[in-house]
Amino acid sequence: MRRLPIFLLVDVSESMVGEPLYKLEEGIGAVVSTLRKDPYALETAYLSVIVFAGRPRTIIPLTELFAFHPPELPVGGGTALGAALDHLMSEIDRTVVTTTPDRKGDWKPIVFLLTDGAPTDDVSGAADRWNRSYRTRVNLVAVSIGGGADHALLKRLTDEVMVFNDAAPDAFARFIRWISMSIVSQSRSVSAGHGDRVSLAKPEADLIVPVSPGGGAGPFDGVDDRFAVFVGRCARNRLPYVVKFERHLGRFETQDPKLASLLETRSYLLNTAVPVKNSYFDLSEEGRSGHAVSSDQLVGQPPCPHCGARFGMAVCGCGGIHCVSGEGAQTCPWCGKTGQYAAAEAGSGFDIGRGRG
Repeated sequence: MRRLPIFLLVDVSESMVGEPLYKLEEGIGAVVSTLRKDPYALETAYLSVIVFAGRPRTIIPLTELFAFHPPELPVGGGTALGAALDHLMSEIDRTVVTTTPDRKGDWKPIVFLLTDGAPTDDVSGAADRWNRSYRTRVNLVAVSIGGGADHALLKRLTDEVMVFNDAAPDAFARFIRWISMSIVSQSRSVSAGHGDRVSLAKPEADLIVPVSPGGGAGPFDGVDDRFAVFVGRCARNRLPYVVKFERHLGRFETQDPKLASLLETRSYLLNTAVPVKNSYFDLSEEGRSGHAVSSDQLVGQPPCPHCGARFGMAVCGCGGIHCVSGEGAQTCPWCGKTGQYAAAEAGSGFDIGRGRG
């Protein structure tokens, strides 16, 4: 039986932390549930999940639908798309059966690349390799979540570049249905002997739109500036967590003059703080981003998502971020040193090292 290999190449960088990642995690399970109900997909579709942040990892190899168990999506620092493409190409070489004079190989694979930011690594070598050896034998569908990806770069890799409006009503549920129906459509297409061109479901106009030629965002110079993300450690159990602030860019309106004044003088508003596992470091680029944000630019103080300590953005002299319950002597879980902590005075902002987003 000829297989239809389907690869989900999913950006799990820090900017995806919170609802986007939870919705995608749920969505993968919904995709599989839908495909299992379609006889064409059930017979031909094999699904793989590859995640990438600062590093890529295959978390589900090509697996037939009845044996597929939806994974928990990890989180990492960075958006190394170049490394992810190299990893994807190696997985295709390793797992996809090619046609020979003696046998029929797998149908033309389809890849859904889901990303919300521009790369933080050099993609040129991987892009050249892709266009030289893979573009004509793999159907790549690139989806810019929220329109934040580097569209010009994605257009170098494929003609199928879509912008997903994640702010639309029931956005993720509808987006997952579109992916599911696109896979069903492709399964029926290959079963009818038409496997060369990708057969996508018709997108809803307010949800998914193709990128026009020449449109798109530019690179973020090593850090995604739509968000300010920080990696902390719980002082009690030393487990990591990610704090995500979103740049307001004048989108927030209020009738409260005091809050309006704050929004005029600050750049980022607290979005979420989530616990992560130590595997975060396995998927992250080595070293710090080299970028910082002033504490005066951050609006909001999250509690520790692990132990519930009131302040999750305490900063040690070593640069490590951790939680504290209040002022006084505290031991940093990063460097192990004990020091005195107190609230910063108004107007006395200090730089805090940020992640790559």
